[in-house]
Amino acid sequence: MRLACLALVVTPFPALAEPQIPAVDEAVAHVIGSETPGLAVLVTREGAVIHAAGYGLADLDSETPVAPRSLFDLASVSKQMTAMAAHLQMLDGLYAPETTIGEILPAFAGDLSADRPITVGDLIHHLSGLTDYLNGYEDYGAETPNAEVIDWLASADRDEDPGMTFAYSNSGYLTLGTLVATADAQSSLADVLQARLWGPLGMENTTLASPATPADAVTGYAGTDGDFTPAHDPNISEGDGNVFSSIADLALYEAWLTENGMLPDFRPVFRNGSTDDGTPIDYGDGAGYGYGWSLAETDGSDYAYHSGSWTGTSTYYQRNLTTGVSVILLANGEDIDLDTLALDVETAVD
Repeated sequence: MRLACLALVVTPFPALAEPQIPAVDEAVAHVIGSETPGLAVLVTREGAVIHAAGYGLADLDSETPVAPRSLFDLASVSKQMTAMAAHLQMLDGLYAPETTIGEILPAFAGDLSADRPITVGDLIHHLSGLTDYLNGYEDYGAETPNAEVIDWLASADRDEDPGMTFAYSNSGYLTLGTLVATADAQSSLADVLQARLWGPLGMENTTLASPATPADAVTGYAGTDGDFTPAHDPNISEGDGNVFSSIADLALYEAWLTENGMLPDFRPVFRNGSTDDGTPIDYGDGAGYGYGWSLAETDGSDYAYHSGSWTGTSTYYQRNLTTGVSVILLANGEDIDLDTLALDVETAVD
């Protein structure tokens, strides 16, 4: 299965062109310089780029413009890459959704004696019951490694029993990222993603925890109404966020998802999870949750989407699974709301 998975990954795709649709320019114009200093927009149809452009400024002081190669912190949009790495490992037979995480992570070995230990599927679908490390672990800081957080999570009280309640969990995805690295005998999730996804796909400037080329990294800001203040809060956590990428690289990733994402082996990625009693996950307003993707039906189309928000960054990745149109928005303003804008951009290309 390992060779089969890699064969899927290395399918070549055309280099990124930079077409631009005037209607998309018009759809995003009102937010530039008002709700965010800058914005990168990628639109694809069936994996082919139909619009790729930067708007506004990557840095206000230098007046550097946003470009397709500008690097943004994807924040929680990173989660679907963590889950995809786990899925590829499962296709290789390294473990299964029902595998208890204590079989892979020694810190959770004590869970093996529990009536219902945490499973890999629990982590993926936000059903683990793990408490929030960002608000609960008092010793957490910018340089705190995953291993230290894992030790704390393994000993901390749980918010819920696993498999019972959906609760969006950065702790669950940090744990998943650590499990993925351990399963591949790597020191970090970054090494796994580079070997399994970024390297084979030619995503040369996509990295974890810090930008590959600092000169291409945007400056993050807080504020609205054109009043922006630099905002930056770096850390080295892996799994729940911290992937840095560009629309140039994400065009390659989206093309690969289009090619492989609806094949039988990949369908679980875009399938809703359920609690132990069989109740489908409800993320709010009827939305479900797959492998790092929110899932919903809107106006007759099935969507997979995810937002990302962190200090100095806002991101949104939307895939219309029915029409094949995908929209990726990367902003260097933390206070902009991108979900409605993504739908506006999609409408502009219809």
